[in-house]
Amino acid sequence: QGESYPSATSQGKPGSSTFSQGKPIASASSQAGAPVSGEKASPDQVLYKDGFSYEPLSEEIILRIAGLSYPRDSITNPAKDVIPLQDLRYVKIRYIDFDGKAQNGELICNQKIAQDLVEIFSELYDRQYPLASVRLVDDFGGDDLASMEADNTSCFNFREVTASGGGSHKLSLHAYGLAVDLNPLYNPYVKKGKILPQSAKPYANRKHANPYRIDHEDLAYQLFTAHGFTWGGDWKSLKDYQHFEKK
Repeated sequence: QGESYPSATSQGKPGSSTFSQGKPIASASSQAGAPVSGEKASPDQVLYKDGFSYEPLSEEIILRIAGLSYPRDSITNPAKDVIPLQDLRYVKIRYIDFDGKAQNGELICNQKIAQDLVEIFSELYDRQYPLASVRLVDDFGGDDLASMEADNTSCFNFREVTASGGGSHKLSLHAYGLAVDLNPLYNPYVKKGKILPQSAKPYANRKHANPYRIDHEDLAYQLFTAHGFTWGGDWKSLKDYQHFEKK
């Protein structure tokens, strides 16, 4: 598994006509390892290998996320339930998109899983595992649903659990940068007939053909679980097929 994956442009591949892809962060010709946002490399940057690194959040990144994925009023004085900025890391990766082209990607995560992520995404890249988009959720206004509709892989977003309902204000592990949603359009959240994103309805039935389906045989599942992550597709009360978390 993971040695050969279909392209979204291949004839006869299910779902290729419904795929909604965000604009790539960088062209396929971009130099591997180049800063995604144009910022200079931090002296505190940890370089795993060319194109894969993590570092504390720069002022530029903090400005990008303020009021979107990170509460603006917690920038200088974090509220009790808000993760301090210094505990987050900006992660740069390379990935293969659905057209088979190499792209630059970016994530923000908890410092505790930064090394896990560069190792996992490096292996996914080397094995040419396709990802539709890897951008900060802030590029979608901090809107988790918009990010999912664009089939965007993301990590940190200060928000409550999906469809918590019942007046619950329980924070998601995404709020602590400890969860990753991977190819969410093709691997939706499903609970009692509710499917998110809504456009993912054709992929909620896991028995149907789906070239980007995450299951126990999938390379992403194998890599994330080998690093101690739990997969939402194994949950009993609901299924969150896109979701990997580490507590």
